[in-house]
Amino acid sequence: MIIKYYPWQEEVWKRLIDMGARLPHALLFHGRPGIGKLHLAEVLAQSLLCESRSKESLACGACAACSWFSAGNHPDFRRIQPEALAPEEDAELGEESTEGKKKPSKQIKIEQIRALGDFLNIGSHRSGHRVVLIHPAESMNPGAANALLKSLEEPSAGVVFLLVSHQPSRLLPTVRSRCHAIGLALPPRELSVRWLKEQGNKAGAAALAFAGEAPLEAAALPDEEADTRRRLFELLGQPATSALSLAEFCQRLQPGQVVEWMQKWTYDLVAVANNEKPRYNIDHQAKLVQLAQKLPRLKLLRFYEALASMKAISAHPLNARLFFDDLFFRYKDVA
Repeated sequence: MIIKYYPWQEEVWKRLIDMGARLPHALLFHGRPGIGKLHLAEVLAQSLLCESRSKESLACGACAACSWFSAGNHPDFRRIQPEALAPEEDAELGEESTEGKKKPSKQIKIEQIRALGDFLNIGSHRSGHRVVLIHPAESMNPGAANALLKSLEEPSAGVVFLLVSHQPSRLLPTVRSRCHAIGLALPPRELSVRWLKEQGNKAGAAALAFAGEAPLEAAALPDEEADTRRRLFELLGQPATSALSLAEFCQRLQPGQVVEWMQKWTYDLVAVANNEKPRYNIDHQAKLVQLAQKLPRLKLLRFYEALASMKAISAHPLNARLFFDDLFFRYKDVA
């Protein structure tokens, strides 16, 4: 089976293939989450290692090299990522947790980059490319980034580095300057909606809008989460619903998730108050219009600013219920 890129990545793929033998030794795929950057890098990595590529220069998915790649043990491929993203059985123990147990690190450490030494210098096992995929590249700590810089400055023959980043501005400027940047934009809405329907996603355009037009993020939204979010927004639209009732409804949810929902809800209220269309909650437009007519814009803007501060602490609130109480008392102060 041929392993292929997403439909909205066709032009980027053609650009990569047109480079041919001029393919840079380091590529930096960057863009917002949920648009398939990592997948495209993986498709390119497997295609570079494949021993029987298609006419489109895609991996065949059937040769020995493709089988090794799919199994995660191709001798000419290395994936560098934080321990927290690695399969559970492969994750090494890192930072101390509050229970005294160790948890996987969220950083790419210098030891992981240094461990590439033999791989970069010994030569290919299959007389082809050697590929190093680093994801997300911005998670490299300063030591790791500087260690990688040495390899980027003096690349070994036949080695291709593929860096994937959601936030390229967090990379060292010297690392960025030694990579050929490939920016991936949000795909056209019509193409994303069609793809979502092909995946069996019933929400379609509404899910896509709530995900900020990122199709993979929309496809990953669980149906039960959408139902919970819909019930919360219904409660937000009812003046008789108290702050404590809203907090009680959310007490089993993750604070960070609820704050993100509220940020999108408030963003749309501000947009509608300024005679614009909602960006995220397009299926709640009538309710948003009705609410926006009653809410003071200045208070809305202040609440939106407060949500950014609450988002910063939402991952580790001292008390989740008190956190929700505070959140919805602030909201009710606007309403």
